[in-house]
Amino acid sequence: MIITLRAPLTTSSELVGNAAISSMIALVLVLFATLALANHDPSLTTVGAERAGNTEGSIPPWKGGIRIPPTAYQPGDRHPDPYKNDEILFTIDQSNAAQFKHRLSTGHLALLEKYPDSYRLNIYPTQRSASHPQSVLDATIKYSGQARIVDTGAGVEGIVRGVPFPHPENGEQVIWNARLSYKTGGYRGYLGNILTASDGSYQHSVWLQEIKYPYGDDNTTLENLNNVKLRGLLHTLRPAKDAGTIFLYYRYINSKTQERRNWSYNPGKRRVKRSTMTPADQPSGRSEGINLYDQGSMFRGPITNFNWTLLGKQELYVPYNAYQLHSDAQNTDTIVKPRHINQDLARYELHRVWVVEAVRKEGVAHHYRQRRYYVDEDSWKILLAEHYDDGGHVSRFSEAHNINYYEVPVFLATLNTFYKLDSDRYFLTHIDNAYPPYDFSFNRNDSYFMPGRLKMKAKR
Repeated sequence: MIITLRAPLTTSSELVGNAAISSMIALVLVLFATLALANHDPSLTTVGAERAGNTEGSIPPWKGGIRIPPTAYQPGDRHPDPYKNDEILFTIDQSNAAQFKHRLSTGHLALLEKYPDSYRLNIYPTQRSASHPQSVLDATIKYSGQARIVDTGAGVEGIVRGVPFPHPENGEQVIWNARLSYKTGGYRGYLGNILTASDGSYQHSVWLQEIKYPYGDDNTTLENLNNVKLRGLLHTLRPAKDAGTIFLYYRYINSKTQERRNWSYNPGKRRVKRSTMTPADQPSGRSEGINLYDQGSMFRGPITNFNWTLLGKQELYVPYNAYQLHSDAQNTDTIVKPRHINQDLARYELHRVWVVEAVRKEGVAHHYRQRRYYVDEDSWKILLAEHYDDGGHVSRFSEAHNINYYEVPVFLATLNTFYKLDSDRYFLTHIDNAYPPYDFSFNRNDSYFMPGRLKMKAKR
């Protein structure tokens, strides 16, 4: 169907003309929404995942994910494992890795080869637990077909809250789905980072974080989004020498003019200053080079640094339903082990993932020549990331261990692992077992995240 709009004749009254235009626009929007629903493939979920399981039955059909919390759960509790009775189906280690090579990422194969005596993947039954609030599904339908990539890949317009491209046609659309995947409207909780030594000893840093995600907030509209993806505050708790330092940061959807802004408050100097921007490929704070800045959250930084190619879908063993790693029965010492985390606490399942390759653009200064991302079809979260040097060898590998925070519901990382394959050291983020879980009722207006209020927050 082709719809042509014509401007009203200038001889019509202004009132009648405006009313006619408004009516036509409303009609077009209704028709677009109707066409989008009519063209939606019933074999796919609202967010674009395949409803059916795989042919051999090792991936089950979609049944909606976890929509309500377990009966005994109360908000504020640590999240009990809804799959605690699942048994390990089999274990992959270096001795049988070749048998499963077609379902293993290059990064996992590299770790299995590097640590043949200790690294393994325990494979559990696949549970498609990821789910979205109804408001996200409604927004995906409402704006279906309206999202568009602008400024040669720097941003996305025409949608809020929903999945921009549930039926992606290229790699750029897949990575934007991941970038704008639902992360709630905001939360308050603890962020723990761990930098290990080769013997398993570690340095532990902790912040209280307060985050607002305007893109995912139910009160956000296309008109008031204002290009802001995230506003965040980090209150430093440890190490003790840095306690009291506060960081404020904004991240933007469209990075054409700026990707982020940062400020910090130093309690010793008692002043707020605008922070310099860390280049995307520079080491992140307290990681000593194990983790680069744009590896954070599996991928952040300008999308425009790379050319993106969609390689297709693959059935892969990926970290999923990491409730053991999330449990308060564990602590840093039970999770952190020499060379890699305690793999007996990690859960892997067979899931379908979108595979996207990023190749550094000509003339761009970046540490990585090539990267590969594995994006979950049910949640649009990046579960694995491989980073290749100029020789084509995988040099760094990242995993996101997610759970369904079912009180929202939202599928988010409870632990991210970052390995540098020429080292026996590794880096962790989001470890928080000793602290209360995220408080998703946290809600502050924009003024709470103003640089001028950092001094006042420091005095509390």
